[in-house]
Amino acid sequence: MAKIKKLDHDEVSYFCEQLSLIINAGIPLSEGAEMIGDNADDGVVTAVAKEMSGKLTEGATLFEAMDESGAFPPYAVNMVKIGTLSGRLDDVLKGLSEYYEQMADRLRNIRSAVLHPLILIAMMAAVMLVLILQVIPMFSDIFGQFDSSVREAVTASVQYAYTTGFIILTVLGVILIVSLVIALLSRIPKIRNSLSAFVSRFFVTKKAAGFFSQAKFASAMSMMVSSGIEASEALENVMLLINDRDMNRRIDKCREQVIEGEPFADALNEAKLLPPVYSRSLKMAYKSGSFDEAWKKISVRCTDEANATSENLVSVIEPIMIAIMAVLIGAILLTIMLPMMDIMSVLG
Repeated sequence: MAKIKKLDHDEVSYFCEQLSLIINAGIPLSEGAEMIGDNADDGVVTAVAKEMSGKLTEGATLFEAMDESGAFPPYAVNMVKIGTLSGRLDDVLKGLSEYYEQMADRLRNIRSAVLHPLILIAMMAAVMLVLILQVIPMFSDIFGQFDSSVREAVTASVQYAYTTGFIILTVLGVILIVSLVIALLSRIPKIRNSLSAFVSRFFVTKKAAGFFSQAKFASAMSMMVSSGIEASEALENVMLLINDRDMNRRIDKCREQVIEGEPFADALNEAKLLPPVYSRSLKMAYKSGSFDEAWKKISVRCTDEANATSENLVSVIEPIMIAIMAVLIGAILLTIMLPMMDIMSVLG
């Protein structure tokens, strides 16, 4: 049988939502999975649903069917396993649906933040190409109609314009090719994780990556706490999601402190996993019995901060790229004007 493609975040969210509805309706999971396959417009979802339906009919549990399909992220499989064993499968599926929906939205924001500058770079490259292939040759032909003294005076300036334009075009082309290669390689899970780890350590993107890791942590913790998962186990599970080594180190430190008996909110604060105001909010919520609700609010705020960060990146990068584009085009135009200035000096 052909290997089934991995589901993306939107598809995982859809699957979990539909499975939750099926459980609430009292429909057997094997029949429910078949129904998902029959009603889905996406061929990948249909193939996964049919595969799962067969496994469930043979007696496999939901998490076993998900795992054997090879289409679901390990985190989702692990969470469904916990939900099955704890008797809170419905809550876990609802939480997973919301979580992967948030992940899909965040990924779209990140792609938007990256795509817009690349489009501007492609526009710059196109302008450079037109200048090199059309405009500069046109000026060269015009200058060639003058006498030999004028041609000699402007030859160096025309060659400088060619060289400058070619260098700029080469740099822009390399940027576009590297970006395309990275985009293709990022489809491979191991390479994607390595790229995420690099972004989390790179000094230019470290702060922004921290916001995204924090939002991912808060979303996952909110889902697991609301599903009744014990704190140390929740912290261990969330490490499956985070590619930031520093973040994982702090999560592990927090988990060890919780195991040793330190209050969850205090351990979070000492490990600096969340801003102090959130840790204090969790501490008060724990005393008042509204721990689940506090995590949900923190998750929403962290997600909003991450989305605002990606929007700010776009709003800052686009004007910078436009300014660079204007400077580069101006530089090329200036090099084209230099021969004309040379002609004027010769003729004068």
